[in-house]
Amino acid sequence: MFPFIKKDRVQLGNKQIEIPKLTRTRLKKLTDHIGTIGDYLVKLFLTPENDRAVFIVAAADVAIDEIYELTSILSDLPIDYLDEHASFAECTEFLRLTWEINDINAALGNLNGLIPPMAQQFVQSIVGRMQAKE
Repeated sequence: MFPFIKKDRVQLGNKQIEIPKLTRTRLKKLTDHIGTIGDYLVKLFLTPENDRAVFIVAAADVAIDEIYELTSILSDLPIDYLDEHASFAECTEFLRLTWEINDINAALGNLNGLIPPMAQQFVQSIVGRMQAKE
């Protein structure tokens, strides 16, 4: 109806769920859960939309379980509920909107922009300490 209005709720099974703000606590839960599987999720979001279906089929064993588990963590809905009531499309839409509303692409870009100055400052502080010892 109004395409310029951001969608802030999605249907997961029979429940309307608000798209969560990715706070430090939620991000910690995700990183604790994801481990090495996070690579698949990052690749999924970075894969061009036209190629996502091919990627999901190739990584289906891992990706489907992970998508439901990540949806459970972020939505606070039990995995058993999602397994029985939420479609794969509902879960992927929830994760996509969570990514977009929290502007993760911009956050990652900001982080990427911070790394060189921080690394440079770190190296300069080490060099400064080494010179002070001489």
